[in-house]
Amino acid sequence: MQAVAEVGKSVAAQRDLDELLARTTRIISDRFNYYHVGIFFLDQRGEYAILRASNSSGGAKMLERGHKLRVSREGIVGTAAGTSEARIALDVGEDAVFFDNPDLPETRSEVALPLQARDEIIGVLDVQSTEAGAYDDEDVAMLRILAGQVAIAIENSRLFEQARKALDEVQSLHQQYIQQEWTKVAASQQGLAYEYRRSGTATQWEPWP
Repeated sequence: MQAVAEVGKSVAAQRDLDELLARTTRIISDRFNYYHVGIFFLDQRGEYAILRASNSSGGAKMLERGHKLRVSREGIVGTAAGTSEARIALDVGEDAVFFDNPDLPETRSEVALPLQARDEIIGVLDVQSTEAGAYDDEDVAMLRILAGQVAIAIENSRLFEQARKALDEVQSLHQQYIQQEWTKVAASQQGLAYEYRRSGTATQWEPWP
């Protein structure tokens, strides 16, 4: 639980979404010694789970080719996304749902957990091990907590980015308003001139014309 808390604290401190995802996969893999950790996002139509970050060399190849799995139809990740429930394969060789990935040839067991934010499935946390039967009830409980923390961190990062963009737009509009007002002031002064005249014994400035 201490390790889970440490991971959660580290993840929550990151605001940039891409760095958050990459950092999350690295930390989970390093801290718990997992072969492969991937984070998938669902597309806008909810048809595909698309890999967005990974810690492994095989995952890097998958990212390059835009790896994605059809929701409810392909692999453990697709099943978890479609059912909104964790999906575990303790022996991938005997699991008919397992997606045999040539980029991850050493996988022997896998668990996929849906990432849920505000009652909506936004993605899947995928964890793979080189050992068969690598996950017991305690491991799955820990990964559920991690998945919850990751989902919250992702949602916070998205909200932070939306707020930043909104602030940038407000500042831009404010700058445009200031510039327009100064342009109006400058234009109103262009037609105003003064002539130096001597009136009687006094010298004064009088508007011209």
